[in-house]
Amino acid sequence: MTSYLSLAVSLLTTGFISATISYDFDTDPQKRAFNPEFYGYVPDDGRKRAFLFATMILLSATQILIKALLIIVLASIGSRFPVYYILGDMAFYLLYKIVRKDFTYWLPLEGVVGMVTSVFQRVICKVVVDFAAIIQFRHPYEVGGLYFSLNMFLPLLALTLLLALDLAKGNLSESTLALLTSLVTVLGGSLIFLLGAFLLLMDKEYWQTFMSTETGGQMKRRMFLEGNDAMKASVFASNKGYRKPIDD
Repeated sequence: MTSYLSLAVSLLTTGFISATISYDFDTDPQKRAFNPEFYGYVPDDGRKRAFLFATMILLSATQILIKALLIIVLASIGSRFPVYYILGDMAFYLLYKIVRKDFTYWLPLEGVVGMVTSVFQRVICKVVVDFAAIIQFRHPYEVGGLYFSLNMFLPLLALTLLLALDLAKGNLSESTLALLTSLVTVLGGSLIFLLGAFLLLMDKEYWQTFMSTETGGQMKRRMFLEGNDAMKASVFASNKGYRKPIDD
């Protein structure tokens, strides 16, 4: 019983930290004034804000638990399978960034330093999104809206397939597999319910930020062409790669 309580506290604590980071970024008056098309999904109504924050905590905790269960099931199949999965998932993400010409990080660093920084930031950001589910990281500078949204369901899909194909059979007892199947069903339903509640509680005009395919460079170009003077000036504090669409 103590171990379950400890697990619940750990999940909720991580969820609280994740929700606080995203909430503080979104409600920052300066960020809302600077980039109102991205910041502002937290409603002004106090009651809605409270419910939204609670939903963000539970949404993050649910995603983390699903990811943890996936790692456990993979480890039961073979000790190296979690490593294979994490490395494969990371490789796919980095390839996605490269193909979309969005691999270079926004910081104004060039050459070897810029490349090393980009690799480090992309890897760290992906790990944080996987194991903390920070909503702020749907920003075009980070993983992007569409990838963030898909990444919420990929671990659940992988876990469901592993159990449906009985790949862990023989390594886990029948009772454990039955428990895992029930737990995944409950967690899947909870994830969908919490996501639906989150979308209904937030300001609807920001739904598009969760499906956006806009890259960091594309956002900078839009800000330069359509934004105010502060937005235009911020472009020149970015990496040259982010300014290339404007130069072209």
